[in-house]
Amino acid sequence: MARGLDDIPNEMSEDEFWGLFGRNEHAGLDFKRGVGNSVLDAIPAMAMTSGGLIIHGITDDRVIHGCPLSQNTQDRITRFANECNVEVEVKAISVEGIELTVTEVPEVNGRIVTTPDGRLLRRIGGDSQPLRNDAFARFVMDHIGHSSEEATLAHFVPSDFELHMVNEALRADGKRNTRLSLMGRALIDLGVALPDTSSQEIEVMQAAAVLFAKDPTQYIGGARIQLVRRNGVGPGPGPSKARADFSGPLLTVVDKCLGFINDHSQQHEAVTGIFREAIPEYPNEALREALVNALAHRDYGLVGTTVDVTIWDDRVEIKSPGGLPGHITVDNIREDHFSRNRRIMRVLKTMDVVEEFGEGIDRMIQVMESRLLRAPKIEASAESVTVTLHNDSMVSLDDQVWLRHFASQQLTLEERRALVSIRHEGWITPRRLRQLMPDVDVATLIAGATKKGLLVREGTRGGSRYVLSPEVILRAGSEGILTSSRQEQSLLEEINRRGSVSTAEAADHLGVDTRIARSLLNDLVQAGRARAEGQTRGRRYFPVE
Repeated sequence: MARGLDDIPNEMSEDEFWGLFGRNEHAGLDFKRGVGNSVLDAIPAMAMTSGGLIIHGITDDRVIHGCPLSQNTQDRITRFANECNVEVEVKAISVEGIELTVTEVPEVNGRIVTTPDGRLLRRIGGDSQPLRNDAFARFVMDHIGHSSEEATLAHFVPSDFELHMVNEALRADGKRNTRLSLMGRALIDLGVALPDTSSQEIEVMQAAAVLFAKDPTQYIGGARIQLVRRNGVGPGPGPSKARADFSGPLLTVVDKCLGFINDHSQQHEAVTGIFREAIPEYPNEALREALVNALAHRDYGLVGTTVDVTIWDDRVEIKSPGGLPGHITVDNIREDHFSRNRRIMRVLKTMDVVEEFGEGIDRMIQVMESRLLRAPKIEASAESVTVTLHNDSMVSLDDQVWLRHFASQQLTLEERRALVSIRHEGWITPRRLRQLMPDVDVATLIAGATKKGLLVREGTRGGSRYVLSPEVILRAGSEGILTSSRQEQSLLEEINRRGSVSTAEAADHLGVDTRIARSLLNDLVQAGRARAEGQTRGRRYFPVE
């Protein structure tokens, strides 16, 4: 995706054009047929989000229609931009000989940009949507005022900062290592300090202390994290078993917190192949994401408040000072983004620690779902945001370990549940899936899992069933998967225990469709391992004497 006009070639083929931009509109990309009045919404909405590109000359059904950069086109775009008080840049490009116009809208900070009729818009997905009521007020407060991360430190001592961590951030940004005597210049290069031209001094921001100071509390009251392990599940504070208090560079603090949480939560052991490994009660990836978010997005203007972590028997709660920033709500937190501490986030993004555009929440959810653990719970008030991770899973620890073979695949929660069911039952039928997941569209689930190469169909029509594909068995191994021979053995044991079974009783015992149970029973009869008596409806199966 092109990020600005300089990234866009003057001439392209149609394939090159769609390859560069894609066909889907999003927060930073809008297609317009021409320069109609809707541009008056797109310009301020992009300016109040993250900036972006408007490409004129593309129809709603993604046909390259054309919109040459004529004097009239230039004048209309300029007039619309002036009405919104936004400075834009315009460029003409050619796609297969068809001329298009591209408008680049900058992100505007420090002031509010509205439409000429006074509406405050934000880009959400490919739409320009208005902010109202509390969301409007909170966005204005966060946007026009400087974040507390930009407050200047009262004093700056280079030796108070971790040089190796500053160098790590510099290298991630494609810059050379620095030395202690040039620490201030390095912080300027990282965007967390400013030169004061009047005094020849360097103004180091609170963001630098949060990211790199050995003890940020020397500069920012409350810049630390407190952890407590409590007995039980609440409500109420309950007795505590252990406490800790950490302060330091943000990433160092996160690592220390992970160690404390793992030390005071269960560690399971599992055998995978010939190896024995420890499986933490809570996925470290989800914990790390929640901790980084709490430290990176908290309101450092609330002096004296700390990030608080409470470990209960059934959950971990991570509470961060300050409400959700800007227009963000619990409902739109996965789709939209707004960073209270943009300088901190910019450095962490450069270091590939976070994704600024909301993928962190998605990643937490995906990691929890990969082990069929409950999705994280997010609660927000005007004073704080709390993320809760629960340790209850739909399946056993052994199944959670087995599912880790598919951690890199984009599977739905329902697909993972189906895989575990087949692992135990040997196969699955649509009827059985409807019993397990009555609220799920089973036909869509089976079609999707088959298309992804997870399942293979056996049999036809009413007797069809689905088994794990050879690729899945190759990836995860066959250990623990209930094969038909094991099902037959289980049926024989049930026949011997009861004295005889009907088809319905066999199906209930195995948890499979009656057609599959009948097929297994008939296989036992043909192999001489059981005998059948009676007609089809009343037939029972007995042990062989």
